[in-house]
Amino acid sequence: MHMTRSIDNRVPGASPRVALIGCGRWGRNIARVLARLGALELIVDHDAERLRLYADELGVRVSSDPNSAFGERIDAVAIAAPAVDHANLAIRALTANKPVFVEKPLALEVKDAEAASSLAAEKKLTLMVGHLLQYHPAFVTLKRLVADGAIGELRHITSHRLNPGAIRTEENALWSMAPHDFSMVLGLAREEPHEVSALPVRVVGPSIPDQYFVQLRFPSGITGQVNVSWLSPYKEHKLTVLGTTGALVFEDTAAARDQKLIIYRDYIDRSDGTPRFVKGAGETVDWPAVEPLEAEMRTFLQAVQGEGPVRTGPEEAIPVLRLLRAAEVAAGGRG
Repeated sequence: MHMTRSIDNRVPGASPRVALIGCGRWGRNIARVLARLGALELIVDHDAERLRLYADELGVRVSSDPNSAFGERIDAVAIAAPAVDHANLAIRALTANKPVFVEKPLALEVKDAEAASSLAAEKKLTLMVGHLLQYHPAFVTLKRLVADGAIGELRHITSHRLNPGAIRTEENALWSMAPHDFSMVLGLAREEPHEVSALPVRVVGPSIPDQYFVQLRFPSGITGQVNVSWLSPYKEHKLTVLGTTGALVFEDTAAARDQKLIIYRDYIDRSDGTPRFVKGAGETVDWPAVEPLEAEMRTFLQAVQGEGPVRTGPEEAIPVLRLLRAAEVAAGGRG
């Protein structure tokens, strides 16, 4: 885990001063949370004038010059710019001795992610990637239950991320949506797959797939399936984890909080020698009421202050990037 050197010349207990590069749809959420935590110092965006009222509302400065994010008044940098710029901006920030939070994916090429990782390690600086669901308290609880054997031995993981959402032109549905699911699947399997197959679905146009079905097989025998789409007529974010004695379902889009995480125990009856599925409503699993993005940003700020490691450093993010690339190749995309 990359750790950050302590911040010098600061008032004890003060929050790190963070510059946010990129303030689009998701960047505004990051800005809101960092401001609430008293850490947002500066917003950098190519359209600074458009953001001036928003920055005034948050009580922070705004600039169109990326270099302003790397100055002496800044302790750390958060990057929510387009994915194509992630690696370059992260390397620039690290070169300026700034700890970095970068939205997913860390880079578009594995070699660029590895270069950023090596630089962070060399400088002993935090490099954290925005795999948000690793900080979602419901998923953290699910992961702990799996590790504790609550559903027996892990056998299969299915993840659906279906959105009637924004159709992008700069990236396909795989790169836009699957990093979250791949991060969760790899975190549960605790190994990388040795077999990857993928079916791309093109509806809107012939060049950019709108949906992907990805099949995974791991060395231990665990299997996985990830389905992502930005053309679904309904929204569903659901992770289903099957074990030998039970199942866990994390449905982030469930309307009621108490239905977001459910465990099904002893769902296979083997008493008469012939396995039989046992129907049941499942049991609600309680989990801490913490906003995932706030938990993620708090983790970053604590790491900047030298108060602990992060869950989504390069050692977690680079396998996700390798899997994205493998799935794209399996779908007939570029290598």
